[in-house]
Amino acid sequence: MPTATEPAPTHDVPARGLLSTKASAVSIVLASIGTLVIVFGMLNSSGDDSAQMQSIPAQPNTVSQWVAAPVKPSTAAPQPKPPVLTMDDHGFVDTTARCDQRQQAVAIARTTRSAMVVCRDADGNYEYAGIRLHDGASLRVDDVRVIPTGFEVHNEGTTYRLSQTELVVITGENLMSRDAIVEYRAG
Repeated sequence: MPTATEPAPTHDVPARGLLSTKASAVSIVLASIGTLVIVFGMLNSSGDDSAQMQSIPAQPNTVSQWVAAPVKPSTAAPQPKPPVLTMDDHGFVDTTARCDQRQQAVAIARTTRSAMVVCRDADGNYEYAGIRLHDGASLRVDDVRVIPTGFEVHNEGTTYRLSQTELVVITGENLMSRDAIVEYRAG
């Protein structure tokens, strides 16, 4: 501990010149003024067209023109209307979409393109009989399963799913058709 007669210790603080402190302050002030001048100049510049906002007029909605275009008459031959089908307790009268006398019709349905019936015999076995309306092609299959929504029929890689609302045809994993039921009767 120093005594009163000994001089107090001096700390070795590097001496800064008064000139270097003033120079630093001046350089900071000049840099700030320069930055403000540049920013002010950019904001008030009128010679740079790329920085200006330009208005582009709206284009007409061409999609509505496509939707609103009139339907052109088809040159194809008109499709014949499907025949009027009469339904009874065994299916559709005078068609192959019909159960025989030993079977009970448990579902009779028609779409705009086909008519079908699911029949059950006395042993509880099911059979599907369907007809394509535009050409009369028919199908009879005995691989029929009851599913929660209706019936599922399997025929050589093609699956037919019949419900009260639609007939779905799937080949492999490809959806071939989905037709709404226009007439349905449960037996």
